[in-house]
Amino acid sequence: MEIGTQRYADVLCLLADGGLPACFTQTGGMCAALEIRLEGGRTILVTDAEDSLAWDPFEHRGWGVGLYSPGSEYDDGPVRFVDSQDGSSSALLPLIKQLLI
Repeated sequence: MEIGTQRYADVLCLLADGGLPACFTQTGGMCAALEIRLEGGRTILVTDAEDSLAWDPFEHRGWGVGLYSPGSEYDDGPVRFVDSQDGSSSALLPLIKQLLI
């Protein structure tokens, strides 16, 4: 987890500065994501647009952002999902805002 945290430090800082503290996590196997725990128990998982988050940021392709109900298993799938082929750091916060509207 330390390596993933270091590799995505810029994105984690951007999220924290936007009021969304996150951590680099594994969702099962070697599948990676950025996890944001919201008040009320909901969770946001940030991945690549079409797959789990790349362990190497240079292989990162787009963003996928899923919202999960309190207590749900990630295998159940998100209650809401948005994605973008724009994988830049600056595209992530607007995408999360779109998810939460």
